[in-house]
Amino acid sequence: MDRTIRILDAEGRHPYLGDCWRHRDLLWFFARRDLVVRYRQTALGIVWVLLRPVLAMGVFGFLFGTVAGLDGRGVPYPLLVLVGMLPWQFFASVLAEGAGAVVNNPALVTKIYFPRMLMPASSLILNTVDLGVQIAFLAAVMAWYGIAPPWQVVFAPLAIVLMAASALGAALWLSALTVSYRDFRALVPIILQFGILATPVAWTVATLPGEWRWWAWLNPLAGPVEWLRWCVLPGMVMPGPKAMSLSIVGALLLLLSGYWYFRRVESRFADVI
Repeated sequence: MDRTIRILDAEGRHPYLGDCWRHRDLLWFFARRDLVVRYRQTALGIVWVLLRPVLAMGVFGFLFGTVAGLDGRGVPYPLLVLVGMLPWQFFASVLAEGAGAVVNNPALVTKIYFPRMLMPASSLILNTVDLGVQIAFLAAVMAWYGIAPPWQVVFAPLAIVLMAASALGAALWLSALTVSYRDFRALVPIILQFGILATPVAWTVATLPGEWRWWAWLNPLAGPVEWLRWCVLPGMVMPGPKAMSLSIVGALLLLLSGYWYFRRVESRFADVI
């Protein structure tokens, strides 16, 4: 059955994305299952979603704000870190969970047919729920500081779309690679460990020397982080059109290339998993 459907896809009679849509109930099933597993038998429950950004706000606020003396650019430095932490935590969670989504479910992959892409994609749905909780927490912290978002907060969804595209693209790449090469399981923590330092979470692109800023914009998360700060914090500098174009192109390339590679090797998953 699996082989028949792939042949039909190749002939264009059953487009793959249309097949994903027909199996969309599985997307919600995977997301709901992982949500239940994540918080089952936990004493703090949803509080764990807030623990990482709160710890980052405290640790980075002390190290970079107090010790290193980095400027919050008109807003409390811990709040600057918190806004930068939300896109990073969303990306890191989608990447970590999506990378093992296929290899952690060998029984499903080998026994029944469904678009395997739904497995890493479900981590996007799951972490969007967590992101909603974190945004509510951000609103509470801003109210505590007495800071109201500027008018451009209406453009904040663009940052969410960009970071979702980057996260899904990276998750597709790593989920496909992990099936064939288990080494990538060890690579994911390394990416996350150093990625947070290369992403403007504890700093802003504007603080870098001019010749280094374009290198920072090559990070596909730099655009969403800086755009989100401009949208929700008063006094932030709007990323220029060239910088945002670079971020948008980078996110699209990551997503499209991840989709291409996943589809290219998907037919071999059942043989090598």
